[in-house]
Amino acid sequence: MELRHLRYFVAVAEELNFARAAARLRIAPPALSVQIRKLELEIGTDLLARDGRGSKLTDAGRIFLVQARKSIADAGLGVALARRAAKGEIGHMSIGYNTPSEFGIFPKVIPAFKKKSPDVDLRFHNLTTPQIIAALRRDEVDLGFVWLPIPPDEFQVQPLAEHPLIVVVPAEHPLASAKFVSIEQLSNEPLVFFRRALEPFAFHQIEQLFVESGSIMNIACELDTTPQMINFVAIGIGCTILPDYVRSIIRDGVVYKTLRPAVVKTLAIVKKKDSVGIADYFFKFVLDELRIKRRVS
Repeated sequence: MELRHLRYFVAVAEELNFARAAARLRIAPPALSVQIRKLELEIGTDLLARDGRGSKLTDAGRIFLVQARKSIADAGLGVALARRAAKGEIGHMSIGYNTPSEFGIFPKVIPAFKKKSPDVDLRFHNLTTPQIIAALRRDEVDLGFVWLPIPPDEFQVQPLAEHPLIVVVPAEHPLASAKFVSIEQLSNEPLVFFRRALEPFAFHQIEQLFVESGSIMNIACELDTTPQMINFVAIGIGCTILPDYVRSIIRDGVVYKTLRPAVVKTLAIVKKKDSVGIADYFFKFVLDELRIKRRVS
């Protein structure tokens, strides 16, 4: 049974005249009569009682008319909802994000997006970059905010912001009064660090800084979260190196110092190249809201 057959039947049922219904539908009356008869044969009963002056609904026809109108309305609603979803106006979207996104990106884009698309249900998952990439591959998240680099051929990637690395030292530490801190000054200092498995590339990047400067990377403990690392610095366990977004975290007992020479990490938005609908709309919305020129991939 096709939707057009339901529309044909509704027109005939409302006009109770094949000629008027055919004119309304802009088809020939004989063709309309054939289509209605096919519908009746498919259902297995007469929907219309025909006579020389016109037609009238049978009991079965009156029942079927109610359901036909409902089906047509539901189909129209489905089309409208699909179009709204394609425009990013409704639906669900899962976002994988790393902690810096909370501070530098979300405050600038999420309120604006919720205002423009209040019927989109955003779901957030705080993950590491490797976890976000794995979740994208498994379709567990629709879009992510990650540290670069990631596999460029597999995803559509757009850099959003650069974050220089800084040194976090205990307030009573001798380096707390220094204008800048170098990797050499951190040689052999107890360090509070994130576990290598959480962000392998970031860990390796900092590890290489120590190797290249001939310094010793003395890790006192490895932790899971940025707040934990800052808290452990505050109680004097050691120093740490983090992106500069942590300056937004106010914590007694720590001092934030500029690292020299400068080392920069890049925060990016990423999605599958073939993703469409809400994920694609949100991706473009973020770039527009941050006034970032889209990279051609």
